[in-house]
Amino acid sequence: MLNMTTFEIYDENHDIGGTWLANTYPGCACDIPSHFYCWSFELNPDWSQVYSSSSEILQYLKNVTKKYDLYPHIKLNTQVNDALWDETTQKWHVTVLNKETKKKETLLYDIVISGTGLLRSPNIPKEFESFKGKLMHSGQWDHTVDLTDKIVGIVGSGSSAIQIISSISNTVKELHCYQRKPPHVVPRLQGNYWQSWKLICNYFPPVMWLHRLLIFILFELFHLTFYPNIPGRRTFKDLATMYRKIQVKNPELEKRLSPSFEFGCKRLLFHESYYKVCENSNVTIHTDKIIEIMKNNVICQDGSKTKLDVLILATGYKASDYMDPMNVVGKDSIKINEIWKQDKPSLYLGIITNKAPNFFLLLGPNTLLGHSSVIWMSECQVNYIIQGIRIMMSRNVRVIRPKESKEKNYMEKITSDLNKMVWAKCDSWYRDVRGNITQLYPYKLTSYWITMRRFNLEDYDTA
Repeated sequence: MLNMTTFEIYDENHDIGGTWLANTYPGCACDIPSHFYCWSFELNPDWSQVYSSSSEILQYLKNVTKKYDLYPHIKLNTQVNDALWDETTQKWHVTVLNKETKKKETLLYDIVISGTGLLRSPNIPKEFESFKGKLMHSGQWDHTVDLTDKIVGIVGSGSSAIQIISSISNTVKELHCYQRKPPHVVPRLQGNYWQSWKLICNYFPPVMWLHRLLIFILFELFHLTFYPNIPGRRTFKDLATMYRKIQVKNPELEKRLSPSFEFGCKRLLFHESYYKVCENSNVTIHTDKIIEIMKNNVICQDGSKTKLDVLILATGYKASDYMDPMNVVGKDSIKINEIWKQDKPSLYLGIITNKAPNFFLLLGPNTLLGHSSVIWMSECQVNYIIQGIRIMMSRNVRVIRPKESKEKNYMEKITSDLNKMVWAKCDSWYRDVRGNITQLYPYKLTSYWITMRRFNLEDYDTA
């Protein structure tokens, strides 16, 4: 804790919550168990399910915000347009826009922390904009649309897609699922927590900690599947294949639902009913490329033409837009987003770059995970940043930026190791347009915790 009161938080939304505020589609839930998708300093003994819904996670975030009296520091409906570093004053000039009053103002800050994340700007491919029926993205769900007895199409094969498919199949008349690259899916051990379990967690917190530790260990072991040549790796793929074959009785459908990419190359998906839903008579799986949108019709490469009432895009986010539309200009007038798009992001420990003094990122490039909880990552990052600010305050340091050699060596190391992992074997949103893996952290959670445990001022240039 810094015991600091002179700080402000800007959020462009009407309330806190980020992705859990924005994503309200049917079946929206986390694919990390609840007791590990929370902060270590604020465990929640009252989670209702093993895997929590978006609404329950949002309520948890609101409760924590209220408990620590953060709301008075938060300016909602306020968008940060620019953050410009002034070398003369050694401060950040931050321009914000109040979305309600349209008033702009520029404020000065010693330190800026960006918590925008990478999965916030919906990716809406241009070819779908001409669709004449109702079009909506999973991250911008329109609750005024009644799907009852409608002919609905959904594009995508990630977590959001399979959650939506599983939730709306019994409501719609027909459901057409367009997925060129079917995912690997394993059963989610979902269930409600008994009241007796909640009482135990409330009155005997060590039990809750042990439960959390077990989840942590299991997910750390799963990281082994990302090493292409590790002994026993194929066992995980064989188990996923066996599960699919048991669930899907129709051989032709099972073939359509069989992934063509390396196991672990894309995120493994968890759901207990997805495959069974795909067998419903009103569900059709399309694996051919969509070649044209003609009014309300979706036309595929195999010649199929389907007239839809509603088209849902579960097409992910513009992860490689980084901090856009926020314009961050660092030292020597370097536009950070632009140079990252021209080459690739360069950050020391995934949170700070030499080109932007006193500017930290949370869950930025190369800090996301393919196997576990980003809450853990963000907590490691915040603890590290707090250490750094505390050292700056105690030693009267006004400016810090990582030494170029430290940043360069760090990026070379993780880039080299990422290219040895299974993620290098297929295309995914983990890569940018040049094929660089810019989203994932290559190692285990324990590695990041050890790395971020101590802030070493010798790694930084100071002023």
